[in-house]
Amino acid sequence: MIVYLARHGEAVSVEKNPERPLSQEGKNEVEKMAFLLETMGLKVNKVIHSGKKRAEESAEIFSKKLCNGNTSVAKGLKPNDSVKEFWEKSKDEDNTMYVGHLPFMEKLASFILTDEEDRIPVKIKTGGVLCL
Repeated sequence: MIVYLARHGEAVSVEKNPERPLSQEGKNEVEKMAFLLETMGLKVNKVIHSGKKRAEESAEIFSKKLCNGNTSVAKGLKPNDSVKEFWEKSKDEDNTMYVGHLPFMEKLASFILTDEEDRIPVKIKTGGVLCL
């Protein structure tokens, strides 16, 4: 099974916009990563995001390059949601990209790799993608 964990791109401040959409820099970093993955020949079945604006925008950018725009929202991908609960209901989704936030994405990676969410063996930068 292959799963891709992606962190949304840099967002604008809450003072600038309470919905916190991607900043121009955030759009650029996600577009660069999506282009790199596309040039590597990566294709995913779908891109699933948290529903927060910055994750949705990032998912749309990734999905245009990697799966013909196939995106959806999933409950349980918000920053402080339970990684164990999320992984139990999602672990059979093969070749899927999940787009979310810190600390959730790093805790999910830790849980998948070590069965413990707080070990954090990898860091995921904004716009970054981890393949497991």
